[in-house]
Amino acid sequence: MFRNSKSMRFATSGLLVTGLVALSISFQAGGVASAASKSNFVIGVPLPMTGAEASAGTEIFNAMKLAASKINSQGGVAGHKIVLNEQDSACDATTAVNAANLLVSAHVNAIAGEYCSSAALPEQPIFSRAGIPVVFAAANSPALLTGHFKNTFLTLASGSGDAAEAAAFFKQDLKETKIAIIDDQSAYGTAIADAMSADLRSNGLTLAGGAIQAVPATQTDFSSVIAAVKSSGATGIFWTGYYAQAALLVKQLAAAGVKATFVGSEAAIDATFITGAGSAGIGTYATEFVSPSGKAINLFNAHYRKAFKSAPGPYSSYGYDAIQILARAGNAAKSIQPSKIIAALRKTNFVGVTGRIKFSPVGARLGMPEEVLVVKNGQYVKNSVQPKL
Repeated sequence: MFRNSKSMRFATSGLLVTGLVALSISFQAGGVASAASKSNFVIGVPLPMTGAEASAGTEIFNAMKLAASKINSQGGVAGHKIVLNEQDSACDATTAVNAANLLVSAHVNAIAGEYCSSAALPEQPIFSRAGIPVVFAAANSPALLTGHFKNTFLTLASGSGDAAEAAAFFKQDLKETKIAIIDDQSAYGTAIADAMSADLRSNGLTLAGGAIQAVPATQTDFSSVIAAVKSSGATGIFWTGYYAQAALLVKQLAAAGVKATFVGSEAAIDATFITGAGSAGIGTYATEFVSPSGKAINLFNAHYRKAFKSAPGPYSSYGYDAIQILARAGNAAKSIQPSKIIAALRKTNFVGVTGRIKFSPVGARLGMPEEVLVVKNGQYVKNSVQPKL
């Protein structure tokens, strides 16, 4: 069950130590900020801090704190210090609406957040009506780009690429032709499942059982869907939900003797999937945007580990870049006025820790190729063979 808690933390500036990102970050707990001060650039951060995806929310928020600290140490945004106002969205639509309304009431200057598209989608019209610029850190359902919201930008490319990559992988590399699709009834999961159904047809593959299997996001017993997969004769399984359920599903599939190859979408990727799935997760696959590489991401990873005594999550670096995107837009506009930042966001073109960041006219991130990962030796590694799209 998700808890409808309303946690909020404010990250303020830190100090630049020996050339590293500032690691001294102060917090203020309490109620919602009354209004954006003239001296502060207040960024609202809706993220899951409770519920099954809370670890992802914490990992993303930690990275945002690093970004805010570094930017503040360099003079802030158009002379204004970044302050992060966090609200728990719990990957739940109702909780997310409450979080969004609290942030609008606080008169934040911008939004950078969300891991789950099921939370991001109901937030979109609320932020749009308020005229607030929004950069979603990890939420990337294709549906986020179809509502004609001119204030929305995605740090990740549209998740529809997951389906295309998975379908090609099943056909070209695994030589599997009968694929079961299972979603978790979330906004992201259903959108990717629908895209996968279309991609199976275009690749000449068969949807096992003739229909997409769907399970509630809170379900822990998968016996009925496993029975349906068995009776369908599926040789491959594409899971479009999140990692907590994915771990339970692969364990139960293994216990039931199902040999079908398991491929998850990017939402299934997290270190807790590996620990939760145990031996059942070994040899499972997942699709993901090509992991960032090079000096910038290596430096970010080192800063994160030093600050938080743990490795960053798979989407931490995208949270870091979400703050960078807004800061650069504000500096380019020489203003923290929302309308001017939105206009500047449309012209974004810089290399962040996750690579070059540019947006399409509808706010989609451009130029992010996909790859297939495999769980091996307790970690995700790039699979030895990759499909050609």
